[in-house]
Amino acid sequence: MPNRAQYVLIIGSSNMDLNIYSQRFPKPGETVTGGVFKQFLGGKGANQAVASVRSGSETVFIGKVGIDAFGNDVISQLENEGVNIEHVIRDPLESSGIAFILIDETGENMISVAPGANFKLTPEEVQANSEVIKNAKCLIVQMEIPIETIEEIFKIAEQGEVIKILNPAPLKPISASILKNIDIIIPNEGELLQLHSLLKLKELVGNSKDRIIQASKDISRFGIKTLITTLGNKGSILYDAAEDKITEVPAFKVQAIDTVGAGDCFNGVVASKLCQGENILTSVKYATTAASIAITRQGAQASMPYLNEIEDRFKHYIDNYNI
Repeated sequence: MPNRAQYVLIIGSSNMDLNIYSQRFPKPGETVTGGVFKQFLGGKGANQAVASVRSGSETVFIGKVGIDAFGNDVISQLENEGVNIEHVIRDPLESSGIAFILIDETGENMISVAPGANFKLTPEEVQANSEVIKNAKCLIVQMEIPIETIEEIFKIAEQGEVIKILNPAPLKPISASILKNIDIIIPNEGELLQLHSLLKLKELVGNSKDRIIQASKDISRFGIKTLITTLGNKGSILYDAAEDKITEVPAFKVQAIDTVGAGDCFNGVVASKLCQGENILTSVKYATTAASIAITRQGAQASMPYLNEIEDRFKHYIDNYNI
């Protein structure tokens, strides 16, 4: 088992991403030709694991893949990156996850996923890895695995001294019993507002920023210490529930080529920097810097920056943004 004080644990999905880059998205019933096809390894969990390990933290990944060529590729790539994959589970009855991704000329994307083995990760299988979970410094879970498995993961993590992060993507209904065991939640704006609605909280009013702040405060009452709402090229809004404090973190201005995996980069680097002992605001600044590099490259895992790249741009970020 890795050193307790030094590793990030990512539990979640891995996919093979089949990408088509074209000038624009097709309308329903329309065919758009002239695109370029590329194949990359992806999946929110695996992407975040690569972001974490490249940004300098020992990283363990737990997920489920098929006994197929794509599963072999996932395991081989993560191992080559330096991610600990000894707890990855192979499923002889399910195929590995696959994502079909369309990317337009602005870097925006549309994604359809066949989760395969990702949706077969069971509570019993994570229970078998309870010591790895309880002894992690920082844990991230996304929502491309079953909700009952997510609930079990956070129950186990609550027994240790783990920094517990949920990236609620793709969003599905979350019970209060799950939220009470989470320290940090990192949604995008749409996920935050949808979660607020699913929890049947009071109606939000005001402009976009007002709604984000109110939703963050309302959701924090379930026991969550910090909410970080990502806003793409507008940066992010961080809410510290203990201090009832809002901090706006601006984005680094760059020309986006491919935004696939940008959120995963952000999540993985936040966890990595927390694991390294940085506070939450500094971790978010590092994550913002890292994501600004990732979106200038094609692919998900392939776009994740290395620590030296992040450190170099971070100096420029601190010099140019007054936060």
